[in-house]
Amino acid sequence: MALKVSSFSQGIHIILVKLSEVILKPGAIRAFLLSGIIFIFTESAVPAQFLISAPLSDTARVRQVLEYHLNKTAEILRIDFPDTVRVIVAIDERKFKQVLGPAFPDWGAAAAIPERNLIVVKSPDHFPVGKSLDELLGHELGHLMLDNASGRLWLPRWFEEGFCQLISGEWRLAQDFLITRAVWGSGLIPLTALESVNSYGGAKASLAYAQSYLAISALVRDFGIEVLPDFLERYRENNNFYNAFFQATGYDYIEWVGDWQNKTAHRYRLLVYLFDPAVLLPLIALLFVILYLIKIYQVRKKRKRWELEERYRGDDSGFSTPT
Repeated sequence: MALKVSSFSQGIHIILVKLSEVILKPGAIRAFLLSGIIFIFTESAVPAQFLISAPLSDTARVRQVLEYHLNKTAEILRIDFPDTVRVIVAIDERKFKQVLGPAFPDWGAAAAIPERNLIVVKSPDHFPVGKSLDELLGHELGHLMLDNASGRLWLPRWFEEGFCQLISGEWRLAQDFLITRAVWGSGLIPLTALESVNSYGGAKASLAYAQSYLAISALVRDFGIEVLPDFLERYRENNNFYNAFFQATGYDYIEWVGDWQNKTAHRYRLLVYLFDPAVLLPLIALLFVILYLIKIYQVRKKRKRWELEERYRGDDSGFSTPT
């Protein structure tokens, strides 16, 4: 768990240092005592706190999931996250809309509000969200921690959503099929156009999220997981997204995005398409029909051969043929 010296501990630390300067004489003894004092208060620092509003039966599980994702994400991003986060697991639509407002898209199952350190999720036990509670919580906590790691600077929507799906493990095989149908249909959505994903319909939003996951996965695959904290650190330092991206990857941002778009379309154009249930199931049905017709043809052909053989055997059994 990420630890950090709290403001209270820092205040006590300063007071103790001042007292030591007055009471203790300079030398090895004072240095030894001070190092011990600092160690004690640093190790007792306060980690992230979660204020959870959820059904009583879910509270312990929610806390366990949040702490797991806190540790994992903090390690990936190389940050401390000592904030207090309020978490609401809504069991009815009224409560969910009351917190997020009516403008929140109908297809949304969860949200994070960094300015309020707030996470709101729909309980999968009460809503058909298609995701587990673990995935929803990990995803939204990822938003808060990514906001912290970027210094609250702007990040592309695909980068945010892709990262949060990556750490929460939300990918489904159905998303491969979704990408494939898009490649063969209207085409992929440009990554740079995903900023307005909240205004999309459900199907288009699903495609946008699937593309976001594939894009961040490609970034990690090509440059290693360390590209994420390296980029974010540079971004915090120079406050220039495009320069930070170039320094971390060696690629111009727009060039990399276009290259990813072309490679992804090419990869999904044929191979995965053949395994799409929307295509594969009709093909299997057609194959069975063809096999059935072939079987009928073979049976009829064999039956005719038997009839001819019976006729020939009849001619050889002692009967004379008319002349």
